Amino acid sequence: MGCRYDRKGKVAKRYDRWSRFYDALDTFPVLGRIEKKWRLSAIESLKIDDGNNVLDIGTGSGLILPWLAEHVTNGKIIGVDISEKMLLKAKKRIKKYEIEAVASVQKDDVETLTFQNNSFDRVIATFALTTIPNPEKAVKEMIRVLKEDGKMVILDTGKPKNPFVKIFYYPMLPIARVFGYTYFDRDIKSIIEDTNKLKIINMKTFFGGMVYCISCERELPNG
Repeated sequence: MGCRYDRKGKVAKRYDRWSRFYDALDTFPVLGRIEKKWRLSAIESLKIDDGNNVLDIGTGSGLILPWLAEHVTNGKIIGVDISEKMLLKAKKRIKKYEIEAVASVQKDDVETLTFQNNSFDRVIATFALTTIPNPEKAVKEMIRVLKEDGKMVILDTGKPKNPFVKIFYYPMLPIARVFGYTYFDRDIKSIIEDTNKLKIINMKTFFGGMVYCISCERELPNG
């Protein structure tokens, strides 16, 4: 347990250091445009209604907050992250896009969220669950704060099926673990299925299967 909490602190420090240039990497020409399409596809899959309360897990610099805000005027959007410096970037983005009326961010641990049960209509996590030290616990927390008829979308990376993409995938595995504490080979789909509380309604794959988008619904107690 102590090792896991230590890694959590290391993740926060790593992203604190990366906050200065994170957006430059995330919006890099070509790759940035491709990632934007993936994220917009994930948001579309979330099927947000105007009055929904939306939770953005591992919001980082708040990259998707303005895109989420395009769908919400009467609800609220909250982004959470454990990196304080990334959250400072997110707050600047919220101000820049003038979405303070619907969007906010706060420091929170996804494995022990401070929100009450059934707080959100929609929950989204983009490239977060492969970095969180305990993804099983994080998914349970995401389910806990999701309303019983709510929807959840997870956009992340996994093992590709395309042989050509595997050429890039395997060398990237150790690099991602060392520099970003990110585990591309986690089987998030199995974690979701093992909870027995989420129904997977759709799964899209991109880049030869290395990137996937899972759309889920929280099952009702009698479901």
